[in-house]
Amino acid sequence: MVKSLVSVFSYLIKFMVYSNFQCNSSHVFLFSVKFSIIGPSEPIITYVGEDVILPASLSPALNAEEFQVRWFTTDFRSPVILFENYQYLKQIERTKMLFKGEMKYGNVSLKIQNVRVSDNSVYSCYVDSGRIDDEVQITLVVEVLGSQPSISIRSSDDQQTRLECTAEKWNPQPEIVWRDMNGVDVTTLSTATSQQAIEGLLTVSSVIPVKDVLTVFTCLMKSKAAKPDWPSGLSIYSECKDGVELFSLTLADVTFDPETANPWLIVSEDGKEVRNTDRRQRVTDSPKRFDRYPVVLAREGFTSGTHYWEVEVGEKTAWDLGVARESINRNGLFTMNQNDGYWRVLLRNGNKYTDANGCPLPLSLTVKPWTVGVFLDYDEGQVSFYNAQSHSHLYTFTDFFTEPLYPYFSPQLNDSGKNAAPLVIRPLRTH
Repeated sequence: MVKSLVSVFSYLIKFMVYSNFQCNSSHVFLFSVKFSIIGPSEPIITYVGEDVILPASLSPALNAEEFQVRWFTTDFRSPVILFENYQYLKQIERTKMLFKGEMKYGNVSLKIQNVRVSDNSVYSCYVDSGRIDDEVQITLVVEVLGSQPSISIRSSDDQQTRLECTAEKWNPQPEIVWRDMNGVDVTTLSTATSQQAIEGLLTVSSVIPVKDVLTVFTCLMKSKAAKPDWPSGLSIYSECKDGVELFSLTLADVTFDPETANPWLIVSEDGKEVRNTDRRQRVTDSPKRFDRYPVVLAREGFTSGTHYWEVEVGEKTAWDLGVARESINRNGLFTMNQNDGYWRVLLRNGNKYTDANGCPLPLSLTVKPWTVGVFLDYDEGQVSFYNAQSHSHLYTFTDFFTEPLYPYFSPQLNDSGKNAAPLVIRPLRTH
């Protein structure tokens, strides 16, 4: 009987202790479970103005709502986010937040909205259950595409001539590539430096020695992890009639606009090739379409800045290249000179080059250009043409532009197959 009473009494004590544990300390058991924080080992790369997530999660996927979740950068005591017991104890900026609805599943990721350059840092995620804690570090790299590079001439104390390629407001330091007039990569001959300037952005400079200033060099700066719609910055240093010509430009991603193409022309699906097949195509009527001349414009129009594209002409015996005003005539017979809004260079009969006004060009070409580069400086009112292989200057128009300009192309007549090769917009060398 006594043993039975003792057993019952012992059971009641255990039940009371267990009940008290369940009511007041239900999390103690869970808090003692060992966990770790899983995060990416590689840096997270994002771009100014975008939203980004720094992924972090508990393993196993414990409920983190009652845990202390602390995100910080350089100082543990000054967290970006401090969360505990279902609420924010500290949240420096409303653009930085946790996924509160997913914390019960172990998600302790940090979301940053409208990323700024100042968000570039190493972030630490620290989680403390009361008995167990862990921490993971995640690097956030905020990419910024800087200004277009420019090239200048400088001389050192030993009187050696150098070219200096400079650009501002980059983050991180861009990849810099130098090429000579033959397209040979001569980057190893250069020396690059960078200085931190406003908002932590970099002013980047690269210097290369040259033996003869009357030559051609290109300096390319590009982001090491650029977005698809980010252009590369290219500066060309070249020789011109009166001395040295220096300019910077944006590599334009140009495509043919089928809606403007003459019915006798065929534009490839990717918009990079156009040819005349001597066969009229079935096309829809459009006020944008050239109905008499074998012409096609690009989809892209420009109203400011500098832009450069390259067109492979190969062994064609006739072609037209240049730019045209948006408001040009497209139907019927009309003149196509400079006053009419056409700035173009023409090849006829395989060896005769003229400008849009029909004037012979002062070109003494021992080798026909296989690829022609077209450079538009809208603000300065210039359209220039280059041999893309040698980077040598062919011709420049000067004028005053007041409306959108579109790249202009004509593969000219097929000539019974003698001039059947297409015009091809070439991908620009960015590496």
